[in-house]
Amino acid sequence: MSARSDAVCREAQTPAGSLHRARLLITTIARGSRRGCALTDLVARTGLPRATIHRVLDMLVGMGWVERDPLTQRFNLGRDLAALGYSAISRLPIERVAATELGALAETLGQVVFLNMRSGLDSVCIGRYDPRSEIQVGRGDVGLRTAFGITQSCIAIMSRLPEDEVREIVLINLSRYHRVERYDELKHREAIEHALREGWSCFDGMVLDRSTSGMGVPICDPAGYPVAGIGTTFISAWLDVAARAECRARMEAAAARIAARLFDLPVSG
Repeated sequence: MSARSDAVCREAQTPAGSLHRARLLITTIARGSRRGCALTDLVARTGLPRATIHRVLDMLVGMGWVERDPLTQRFNLGRDLAALGYSAISRLPIERVAATELGALAETLGQVVFLNMRSGLDSVCIGRYDPRSEIQVGRGDVGLRTAFGITQSCIAIMSRLPEDEVREIVLINLSRYHRVERYDELKHREAIEHALREGWSCFDGMVLDRSTSGMGVPICDPAGYPVAGIGTTFISAWLDVAARAECRARMEAAAARIAARLFDLPVSG
């Protein structure tokens, strides 16, 4: 399916009205480059008429939810919208609860550790924890929004979702996955099947670099539903089978302690 067909399908599924069009544009901008989205990108990705996009963007700029770079003319999310986001995060304490635990985990592993949450068909990085090691592997910063299912943290979350829901997400997001540099659909599907069987994620030969591997574990509520995912990336040759098992055990222990604090549960062990 072409990008234009994708956009038309999304527009057909989007309820009419300025509010829904504003949500579609904000989400599209959030999924775009940090440099912002050009007007032509928004037309191609949303399927909305150019005149409609102009009208809604003018409204969003006036509200401070979208900003336009005066030099590049690209659109990006505004600071007023960011302030609202921080207010929402302050009421959702997972990053605050996880920060100390995952900072210590990053130092213990000597690897970058990421914390991701699902947002519909997207994943949002809400925490990045860097070790003091000079050699660090792993791309992505706090606030990065990607197609749900493409990172170790995402696949870890998928590992505890119903299989039918996972397969539907993959089907809908597949065209987005293919836009990622060096994406390998076969390896990706194998990683998802492994996660569904085992309850955690492991992916050798990561999407962006064939020399790296990754691992992820979910953070679950008392009913076993995933509320977030922890992921890490490392040079494949650095960790043998035993070291990978230890890495996974440390990540699962950290996830259990975070869940215990989040949901006031007893900590086993």
